[in-house]
Amino acid sequence: TAEAPFDDHDCDCVLQSTNGVNFHVYKLILSLTSPIFKDKFTSPQNESQSDKSSVPIMPVAESSMPLRSLLLLCYPAATPTFDSLDNAKAVLEAAKHYDMQAVLSRAGDLIVAQFLPDQSLDLYALSCRFGWQHHAQTAATRALEIKDLGRPSNGFHGLQDITGADYHRLLVYHYRCGVIAQTVGDSL
Repeated sequence: TAEAPFDDHDCDCVLQSTNGVNFHVYKLILSLTSPIFKDKFTSPQNESQSDKSSVPIMPVAESSMPLRSLLLLCYPAATPTFDSLDNAKAVLEAAKHYDMQAVLSRAGDLIVAQFLPDQSLDLYALSCRFGWQHHAQTAATRALEIKDLGRPSNGFHGLQDITGADYHRLLVYHYRCGVIAQTVGDSL
């Protein structure tokens, strides 16, 4: 069984992670955040399969770590932190899979706040991928600190997550800001 707040035995559903951890949850909360869960909970097949006296156990495709963070984003007054950007991406993929738009937005804010100082390029890529224009602009501005942007490097792992057009926009922005900075520097 998962740790609090997902250990409440008064729940009306149990989500079971791929590594066998049971998360005791409430259908209403998940239904409000995900049309996918809402459909699963209201389907006639679900009603016939579950014994009315027991809480249904629903296996999910996520392991316990991203599932816990995903569920914390669904519950009011709970805020997860992410061990790594890769773990955060796993949560985003799960939120996308369950069509949790509000969770995606909230997770984006938390991820950018947590990882922006050190991972501006990867956050730019992630922001482009999920359509977070404000976060993409913030990350692009922070990426101005990278002097050799656009040169071959092994440091930009997020490149696989974006289109060539997104990357080109970043390089053009970086170049134009450099031209402006040079013009200001020359005028002093």
